Amino acid sequence: MKFTPFKFQIPLAAGGVALMAFNYMQFAVPHGKGLIRLSDMSWSEFTAVQTSLYLLMLVIMLVFSVINLGSTVIFLKELAQWLVEKVEYQEFMESPPTKSIGIFVPVASLSMTANVILAPMAFFVPILSSNLQSMMLPGLIFFGLLWLAVFILEFRALKAWLSHPLDVTQLNFIWLLDVFAFGLVSLTGTGIAALCSNKEIASIAAFSSLFTLSLGVCLFVTKLAYLIYLQIKASRLPEKPILPAFFLVIPITCLFGFSFYRIMLYLQIYFSLDTRMLSFVFINVSYVITIGWGVFCLYLLSVYFKEDFLTCDFFPTQWGLV
Repeated sequence: MKFTPFKFQIPLAAGGVALMAFNYMQFAVPHGKGLIRLSDMSWSEFTAVQTSLYLLMLVIMLVFSVINLGSTVIFLKELAQWLVEKVEYQEFMESPPTKSIGIFVPVASLSMTANVILAPMAFFVPILSSNLQSMMLPGLIFFGLLWLAVFILEFRALKAWLSHPLDVTQLNFIWLLDVFAFGLVSLTGTGIAALCSNKEIASIAAFSSLFTLSLGVCLFVTKLAYLIYLQIKASRLPEKPILPAFFLVIPITCLFGFSFYRIMLYLQIYFSLDTRMLSFVFINVSYVITIGWGVFCLYLLSVYFKEDFLTCDFFPTQWGLV
């Protein structure tokens, strides 16, 4: 199968599923300070229902973490060959915005992989969890590379959109993939800021993350407002392959909300600021928006789900549902 950056949606989605299971365990199971580890599981104290549920979460974490890491290695090799050959890369970047925006998917996926290593994989591998602080500097360097990549690609995309005729009628919710990448890069940086015990490393990560969060939120508000305007003006839904992309708003909103929450944790830890109210607002507002948008999309696309979702060919946009 011919390589395309959209292939990275496979490890991206797998990593997202692994992180969902990990986050549930992080908040549902009592444990010590920091991230939960396998050694924190007091199996004898759990009920039969809890044991069954937690075992299911562990299987999900392990399976999807392996899928994320394995597919990332495979696609990184293909990506390197694709970039070296240049011809297909240049053709891809000169395509319409709703296709060329796919160049952000590998950046988003690699950001997700960084979070998978720091959380679900560290849960299972004692050497990772016990040496979490020693991983902060390499993590900061990796975050810096992702930070540079997402800004360089965004500036290149903006230049292309401003310097060439743009058919706005072709824009759709796939156009939000760069915002999604900004959200995941922010999540990586703010994770380092909230977890790192070294103030200098944490401060660099937090300050850098504010740049991605600021630009990401501006892009999100601007693009979402314009897409909603275009959708109302069109007076009809897009073609079926585009419809699942409506759900991209959900992970983007969650990523920004959780990233701001982690910035609040950083301020609380290193500056002794009482950020509990702001943390409450960021988390709850982001989840209220995602729930509202999710219910609206289910209603809006109800005919698609009833008549086409199970019978149509696979579209890359369906990863947006995950």
